[in-house]
Amino acid sequence: MKKTVIIFVLAIIILVTPLTVVTTTTLTAPCQYDQTFLAELKDKHERLSSIKEEKIVLIGGSNLAFGLDSQKLHEYVGMPVVNYGLYATIGTKAMLDMSRSHIKKGDIVVICPETDKQTYSLYYNAHSMWQALDCDLSMFKDVGFSNWGKLIAVMPEFAAEKRGFIKKNTKPAPSGIYAKASFNEYGDIAVERPYNIMPTNYDISMPVSLTTDLLDKEFIDYLNRYADECKLRGATVYFGFSPINSDSVVSTDEEKEEFYEALTNQLDFPLISDIDDYILDSAYFYDTNFHLNSCGALQRTSLLADDLLRELGKTEQIETEKYTPPTRPADFFATQSNNDNNAKHFIFEEIDGGLSIVGLSEAGKQEKTLTIPKEYDGKSVLVIGDNAFAGSDVLERVIIKEDAAVKSFTSNALSNCPALRAIEIHLAPSALPINPEAVTKMPKECLVYVPADRYSEFATDYFWTGMMQYVEILE
Repeated sequence: MKKTVIIFVLAIIILVTPLTVVTTTTLTAPCQYDQTFLAELKDKHERLSSIKEEKIVLIGGSNLAFGLDSQKLHEYVGMPVVNYGLYATIGTKAMLDMSRSHIKKGDIVVICPETDKQTYSLYYNAHSMWQALDCDLSMFKDVGFSNWGKLIAVMPEFAAEKRGFIKKNTKPAPSGIYAKASFNEYGDIAVERPYNIMPTNYDISMPVSLTTDLLDKEFIDYLNRYADECKLRGATVYFGFSPINSDSVVSTDEEKEEFYEALTNQLDFPLISDIDDYILDSAYFYDTNFHLNSCGALQRTSLLADDLLRELGKTEQIETEKYTPPTRPADFFATQSNNDNNAKHFIFEEIDGGLSIVGLSEAGKQEKTLTIPKEYDGKSVLVIGDNAFAGSDVLERVIIKEDAAVKSFTSNALSNCPALRAIEIHLAPSALPINPEAVTKMPKECLVYVPADRYSEFATDYFWTGMMQYVEILE
């Protein structure tokens, strides 16, 4: 027994000593991430811990950040609301672990992660978590012992990244909606989002599959243990669905019903949402298949209020408003430019609002470098589609200029082009959300290159931060 203890202590010393400098740097250096989307965790956590009265706590990812009017939900149900949803890349487990010690008697907890393989799992992104913790390290006490190993493992990498920002005086300052400044005091995204801004009205690169394959036993068991612990504290726990873009669903009705029934049976606490209610018209969405525009957030708030009031036996109070989805202007993606000479190298297919690149012309197949055109025949080039560069054995570099209109890659966009070595992107990262599958399916020698003055934007961008192992600075 004594020998085991000695070995354990020595192991800790060996582990901790090389990390001392790294730890000191990380803990004492000025916060570098206070303007980023992840910095909002500090305010959400303060709201969670500061409300002493009985409250509603909503736990999940960005479907909550983009999909809730907390003040209106308070008015509907009569309890203060904590929107404890932030970012799927951190992981659902992270939000569960951070919240557990602050759940009190009389609280109502609703767990509603995005309906996706990653968020329906025990996935945990320690690097992103450090960014979220950076400006208030007192939150570390709530991360949960089970996550310490992952956090310690990425500490050197995180510290090096942070030192790099300090040395170059390039503190991350995200552009667009994915920034700390976009949140209000309730933890909701408050920036006006009038329309669906996705070509084809949904993210074609990330279809939503509602099948029993989505149900991970370890994750479900973890949810049940979390719910049991909350019940011991005197709280009530429910499971609810995130909003789902109807155009993105690829499952049959039979598969969806089987999924719904299996989830209901595996949870030891109530599922209060009807999944059909949360599969919403695409016009309610904004920039992903789970992020709602301003009208959609109000509609989802009404749905959730109805669910809660019904579960609480207060059906006489169900007088919530319903919202007609907004119509996007027909010329939303219109371009005023002249025909782009680069268009001659591509084959296009019309999509809603513009064009998708679906192949290369014979001339395009001979080029070693191709620049994505802004428009063709008066229509904006919005999507780089599946196998867009297939058929070329010589293409080495693809350039996306700063004025490009392109908004997304499909999951197979960069497949079947064996000589490809570089994707050069001059757009702001917020203008071109990346599908992780598109990057991982590139030829293994290929990398994404971005200008030096945009690198920190990419490193802290909502969509790109998890893909930075594939990103290099353009020389």
